[in-house]
Amino acid sequence: MRVKVSASLLTALLLFACGSSVEGPVDQEQSESTLNTVPISSTETIPTSKTTTTESPKTSVTADNTGGPEFGSGGLAADLGSWADRELPLFITASHIEVSDIERISMFRSNAGHDYSDSFESCCSMKHYYRPFNYYEKRFTQTIFSPVDGVILYIGVDEDSGESSWLRDYREATGKQPPSDYLDTKVFIRPDKAPNLWVRLHHVSPLQEILTAVTPSSGMDQMFGTATPAAPGFKVKAGEQIGVGLGEISIERHLTGNGVPSPCTSIETKNKWGQLPGCTAERQFHSIFEFMTDEVFSNYLELADVERNDFIISTAERSLAPLSCNGEQFETRDIGAYLQLQQNEEEASTPNISVPQQPNEPLPSPESLAKQQQIITSFTGEGSSVSQQLEISSAYGVIVASDGGPIEIGINTGEGPRVIYNRPPGDGIATYESDAFVASDASVAVQAASSVSWKVVIVAR
Repeated sequence: MRVKVSASLLTALLLFACGSSVEGPVDQEQSESTLNTVPISSTETIPTSKTTTTESPKTSVTADNTGGPEFGSGGLAADLGSWADRELPLFITASHIEVSDIERISMFRSNAGHDYSDSFESCCSMKHYYRPFNYYEKRFTQTIFSPVDGVILYIGVDEDSGESSWLRDYREATGKQPPSDYLDTKVFIRPDKAPNLWVRLHHVSPLQEILTAVTPSSGMDQMFGTATPAAPGFKVKAGEQIGVGLGEISIERHLTGNGVPSPCTSIETKNKWGQLPGCTAERQFHSIFEFMTDEVFSNYLELADVERNDFIISTAERSLAPLSCNGEQFETRDIGAYLQLQQNEEEASTPNISVPQQPNEPLPSPESLAKQQQIITSFTGEGSSVSQQLEISSAYGVIVASDGGPIEIGINTGEGPRVIYNRPPGDGIATYESDAFVASDASVAVQAASSVSWKVVIVAR
């Protein structure tokens, strides 16, 4: 459970809540009630703009919105200014993915993936990554559903001629090619109950009937504000399958502009294209957990003892621990970014992770943990630690002992940081031993609660 911070502190930390950035090259994209609103808001202190555009967008009323709002040329409500400060209902009435398949989920405003931020914050990930078990096996087969009743009006495709990082990662990890019929797109759904925002589902290969009804548009057309919504679009019901792919999802509320979806989602892009309509239009991003009904959230409660705000890093928390970016990329990526929902049964029974012992016992010695393996180095601590830089000339493994949780161990072997061990909250001594790493310079980072004592041993393999 996260600690709430006073509204006065939040208000003082608005515009630079996520972090700082330095200019660098752009890398490609990498690599989710009875009340009317959720009390914990991921944007509760971000100022809501009431400014309208200087030019009134053209409006159109289609047959399926009789009695509802008029829609602008971009597909959202025409009068975005009047919608800017409205409280929205819990419009996410179905899960967009089988939650039981998910191992961990990135937190809103984390350092997962790359910078993905709105008009008011920068250098943080204002969306959710859903990491399923057997990620590479399910990468192209995971069913994706519409989380809302609404209409698909845009399918976004990238124009970049280079190889996408997700494709490169998949090839390197599996030695395989993706299915020939897989089309990597972004699907934009306008919810019936929230016509001033887009639910954006990233890295989805849509069903053919959706592609027939909605012609894909490029990111450049969206940036110039010239992309046009499909007419009439493809109507969907909450829980209806829309394709296969990843569960990556963002909620993007438009405050000004003509409502066309925008790829202006990083400080790097804002610095480069800030004068274009896609960047001048003000947008405010939200966590899906703000607008999820209790029935949908119960899927998460079946797997873990969590609350909605456990998936959200607040503006104040992020401001007290800002991130740094080099272009779109985080200088430290993924460390502490994910909340573990569940553990694979096979992993839970693996002998590499010991059954917790009684609390208050001293941690085992490095020699005991190494079990006669040659010790290269070891270090101990309490709470979070700065990265330990290592120069290792032989194959090695990482052994971890801790007297409680949560604790997360990340390693960077020169290909970017990644999490190798994540222990949820709990008491008692537990140990973990990694698979072998090849000889390399590496850094090991530890993130843990201040009450957690830990020991890391690097052994030769």
